[in-house]
Amino acid sequence: MNINNPCKEKIVVDRKRIFSLFFVTCIFLGGHKLCRVLGAEYKLPREIEFRRYFSSYNFGIDWEALADLRNNPILNACINGATLAELESLKMPDLEARLQKLQHGNLIRKIDHRYDLSFPAIIDKKRADLEKPVEEISLKLLPTSEKITQETAPQLKEHEEMLYHVVWSIIMDGPVAWNTLDNELKKQLGKNDVSIKGTIWWKYPNHNYRAGTNIYSDLKIGQTQITWSLSTPLPHVVHGIIKKYETELIQSATTGKPVEDLSARQALAKYGLVDDKGVGRVFIVDPNSEIALIFGKVSQTFSKEVMKHLDVQEAAKMLGVTPAQALVIVYHELCYELLEQLAIKRVLDIPEILLKSNDGAEQTYSLISIIDLNKPKSLDRLSSKLDL
Repeated sequence: MNINNPCKEKIVVDRKRIFSLFFVTCIFLGGHKLCRVLGAEYKLPREIEFRRYFSSYNFGIDWEALADLRNNPILNACINGATLAELESLKMPDLEARLQKLQHGNLIRKIDHRYDLSFPAIIDKKRADLEKPVEEISLKLLPTSEKITQETAPQLKEHEEMLYHVVWSIIMDGPVAWNTLDNELKKQLGKNDVSIKGTIWWKYPNHNYRAGTNIYSDLKIGQTQITWSLSTPLPHVVHGIIKKYETELIQSATTGKPVEDLSARQALAKYGLVDDKGVGRVFIVDPNSEIALIFGKVSQTFSKEVMKHLDVQEAAKMLGVTPAQALVIVYHELCYELLEQLAIKRVLDIPEILLKSNDGAEQTYSLISIIDLNKPKSLDRLSSKLDL
């Protein structure tokens, strides 16, 4: 006779519930955290599209060589170091020329008889270890991040769609934040000869909410600031269109009259820089204005708060880099984590174009601001008001 064991049945049910809860938790935490939940490390695939995981902060490299997929096997081999014999096994007829180009382009270096990446690779255990301080600090900073987002939103009347761009590219990733971080780094280390300028690194896998900011200073009226991700149109291409039709775009945006030139209107419309009537729509910020001062103060408050919780020397030991490099790397990851948490709590809407590739190029305008620098020394005046 078969008799069901009620205790055994309860254990099975409880296990199912525990597994379901675990599964939901993994989904909530996001795919990039799943390995840590499972207690595993991030393992590298046999070959990775190298350029998709490369990051640079104010450092010159050979971008053409990085983008050339024919260099991909070499860069992949150099992640853990490779001898010339190992690289020759790739059977590349122009290997020597490519090695020279990659070395001159600050992408690889030769030490003794081995070729290595010329910058830190945050992979495997280092990548998993990095998540712990990032998650711990983000929990402490989340209330501050919510507050600055909520304080920023009312400043964007008629430009509500710009909130993400302002929070990420102007407040978190803008010049005021980085100047503040640089100053706070010097205070924390007790040295004046350190600088965060010029940092490159490679990290696999990417954070799900990874984004970047490009600033171009060659417009007649000032600077273009563009938010990008791997799924957005290339920022230099968008900037090229803005620069080419700068006069038409600014004149239309300030007067409310449609862009008359058909070719200009069509080119700008591709990225949503004119509306369906052909009227320019671009977020222009005067650095002498009250709104710019508010952005600057919020940015300074945020970056100083980060430095209160980040031990750059400890982070440097963990990642095997300098304290300045550690600050740049950890700060980026921390901001990505906060952007994700703000999105989860529905405090900040993340534009779809940033998270997945689609045909929404016309939404690119919500990721762009133009800083009007017509008035001389305006940025210096803003910096003095912020005690930078």
